[in-house]
Amino acid sequence: MIARTLRVCLSVMSEALSSKSRGGPRLVLQPAGARARDTTPSALKRFFAIADAWELSPLQQCRLLKIPSPQVLTRYRLGQAPRLSAVQQERAALVANIHRSLSASSDSKDGAWAWVNAPRKEPPFKGDSPLYFMLENGLPALREVARLLVRQSRPR
Repeated sequence: MIARTLRVCLSVMSEALSSKSRGGPRLVLQPAGARARDTTPSALKRFFAIADAWELSPLQQCRLLKIPSPQVLTRYRLGQAPRLSAVQQERAALVANIHRSLSASSDSKDGAWAWVNAPRKEPPFKGDSPLYFMLENGLPALREVARLLVRQSRPR
Protein backbone atom coordinates (compact mmCIF):
# COMPACT_ATOMS: atom_id res chain seq x y z
CA MET A 1 0.00 0.00 0.00
CA ILE A 2 2.78 2.45 0.96
CA ALA A 3 4.82 1.50 -2.10
CA ARG A 4 1.84 2.12 -4.40
CA THR A 5 1.17 5.53 -2.80
CA LEU A 6 4.82 6.44 -3.14
CA ARG A 7 4.83 5.48 -6.85
CA VAL A 8 1.73 7.62 -7.48
CA CYS A 9 3.32 10.61 -5.70
CA LEU A 10 6.56 10.25 -7.63
CA SER A 11 4.80 9.98 -10.98
CA VAL A 12 2.67 13.07 -10.23
CA MET A 13 5.74 15.05 -9.17
CA SER A 14 7.80 14.03 -12.20
CA GLU A 15 4.95 14.93 -14.53
CA ALA A 16 4.55 18.33 -12.85
CA LEU A 17 8.26 19.02 -13.06
CA SER A 18 8.60 17.95 -16.69
CA SER A 19 5.64 20.07 -17.81
CA LYS A 20 6.92 23.19 -16.07
CA SER A 21 7.93 25.85 -18.56
CA ARG A 22 11.54 26.98 -18.32
CA GLY A 23 11.31 29.58 -21.07
CA GLY A 24 9.36 32.21 -19.14
CA PRO A 25 10.62 35.62 -18.07
CA ARG A 26 13.47 35.68 -15.59
CA LEU A 27 13.34 37.56 -12.34
CA VAL A 28 15.98 40.27 -12.30
CA LEU A 29 16.76 41.82 -8.94
CA GLN A 30 17.93 45.40 -8.97
CA PRO A 31 19.25 47.51 -6.14
CA ALA A 32 16.66 49.65 -4.42
CA GLY A 33 16.33 53.40 -4.63
CA ALA A 34 18.76 55.68 -6.37
CA ARG A 35 21.22 52.87 -7.07
CA ALA A 36 18.78 51.35 -9.56
CA ARG A 37 19.51 54.29 -11.86
CA ASP A 38 23.26 53.83 -11.53
CA THR A 39 24.36 51.49 -14.28
CA THR A 40 27.43 49.33 -14.05
CA PRO A 41 29.39 51.11 -16.82
CA SER A 42 28.90 54.57 -15.30
CA ALA A 43 29.63 53.32 -11.78
CA LEU A 44 32.81 51.63 -13.00
CA LYS A 45 33.90 54.65 -15.01
CA ARG A 46 33.50 56.86 -11.95
CA PHE A 47 35.21 54.30 -9.68
CA PHE A 48 38.23 53.95 -12.00
CA ALA A 49 38.58 57.75 -12.26
CA ILE A 50 38.64 57.97 -8.46
CA ALA A 51 41.04 55.00 -8.22
CA ASP A 52 43.40 56.84 -10.58
CA ALA A 53 43.08 60.07 -8.57
CA TRP A 54 43.76 58.19 -5.32
CA GLU A 55 46.63 56.30 -7.02
CA LEU A 56 45.26 52.91 -5.99
CA SER A 57 47.09 49.76 -7.01
CA PRO A 58 45.10 47.08 -8.86
CA LEU A 59 45.05 44.97 -5.69
CA GLN A 60 43.67 47.88 -3.65
CA GLN A 61 40.99 48.43 -6.29
CA CYS A 62 40.07 44.75 -6.10
CA ARG A 63 39.76 44.90 -2.35
CA LEU A 64 37.63 48.06 -2.38
CA LEU A 65 35.22 46.68 -4.99
CA LYS A 66 35.42 43.05 -3.78
CA ILE A 67 36.68 41.78 -7.12
CA PRO A 68 38.47 38.41 -6.94
CA SER A 69 41.65 39.23 -8.87
CA PRO A 70 43.52 41.90 -10.85
CA GLN A 71 42.80 39.90 -14.02
CA VAL A 72 39.05 40.24 -13.43
CA LEU A 73 39.59 43.92 -12.62
CA THR A 74 41.24 44.36 -16.02
CA ARG A 75 38.18 42.79 -17.63
CA TYR A 76 35.97 45.28 -15.78
CA ARG A 77 38.16 48.15 -17.01
CA LEU A 78 37.79 46.90 -20.57
CA GLY A 79 34.02 46.47 -20.18
CA GLN A 80 34.22 42.71 -20.68
CA ALA A 81 33.12 41.55 -17.23
CA PRO A 82 29.60 40.85 -15.95
CA ARG A 83 27.48 43.44 -14.21
CA LEU A 84 28.46 44.47 -10.73
CA SER A 85 26.56 42.82 -7.92
CA ALA A 86 24.40 44.95 -5.64
CA VAL A 87 27.14 44.90 -2.98
CA GLN A 88 29.78 45.92 -5.53
CA GLN A 89 27.52 48.74 -6.74
CA GLU A 90 27.12 49.90 -3.15
CA ARG A 91 30.89 49.83 -2.65
CA ALA A 92 31.46 51.87 -5.84
CA ALA A 93 28.78 54.36 -4.79
CA LEU A 94 30.32 54.74 -1.32
CA VAL A 95 33.77 55.39 -2.82
CA ALA A 96 32.20 58.01 -5.11
CA ASN A 97 30.39 59.65 -2.16
CA ILE A 98 33.57 59.70 -0.11
CA HIS A 99 35.50 61.28 -2.98
CA ARG A 100 32.71 63.82 -3.61
CA SER A 101 32.67 64.82 0.07
CA LEU A 102 36.44 65.21 0.13
CA SER A 103 36.54 67.16 -3.12
CA ALA A 104 33.81 69.53 -1.92
CA SER A 105 35.60 70.25 1.36
CA SER A 106 39.04 70.78 -0.20
CA ASP A 107 40.16 73.56 -2.52
CA SER A 108 43.11 71.63 -3.90
CA LYS A 109 42.84 68.90 -6.49
CA ASP A 110 44.97 66.57 -4.35
CA GLY A 111 43.03 67.15 -1.12
CA ALA A 112 41.11 63.90 -1.44
CA TRP A 113 44.29 61.94 -2.10
CA ALA A 114 46.01 63.52 0.91
CA TRP A 115 43.09 62.83 3.26
CA VAL A 116 42.68 59.23 2.15
CA ASN A 117 46.40 58.42 2.45
CA ALA A 118 47.40 60.37 5.58
CA PRO A 119 47.39 58.59 8.95
CA ARG A 120 44.66 59.92 11.25
CA LYS A 121 44.56 59.66 15.02
CA GLU A 122 40.83 60.19 15.58
CA PRO A 123 38.41 57.28 15.79
CA PRO A 124 37.81 55.05 13.92
CA PHE A 125 41.24 55.21 12.27
CA LYS A 126 43.49 54.93 15.37
CA GLY A 127 46.67 55.94 13.55
CA ASP A 128 45.90 54.23 10.23
CA SER A 129 45.09 56.00 7.01
CA PRO A 130 41.44 56.03 5.96
CA LEU A 131 42.41 54.00 2.88
CA TYR A 132 44.04 51.30 5.01
CA PHE A 133 41.02 51.32 7.34
CA MET A 134 38.63 50.81 4.39
CA LEU A 135 40.80 48.12 2.79
CA GLU A 136 41.12 46.13 6.01
CA ASN A 137 37.53 46.42 7.23
CA GLY A 138 35.53 46.27 4.00
CA LEU A 139 31.98 47.45 3.48
CA PRO A 140 31.27 48.47 7.11
CA ALA A 141 34.36 50.71 7.02
CA LEU A 142 33.33 52.29 3.71
CA ARG A 143 29.95 53.10 5.25
CA GLU A 144 31.55 54.47 8.39
CA VAL A 145 33.95 56.75 6.49
CA ALA A 146 31.10 58.03 4.31
CA ARG A 147 28.98 58.78 7.42
CA LEU A 148 31.94 60.47 9.11
CA LEU A 149 32.46 62.79 6.15
CA VAL A 150 28.76 63.65 5.98
CA ARG A 151 28.75 64.51 9.69
CA GLN A 152 31.87 66.66 9.27
CA SER A 153 30.41 68.54 6.31
CA ARG A 154 27.22 69.56 8.09
CA PRO A 155 27.28 73.06 9.59
CA ARG A 156 27.08 73.06 13.37
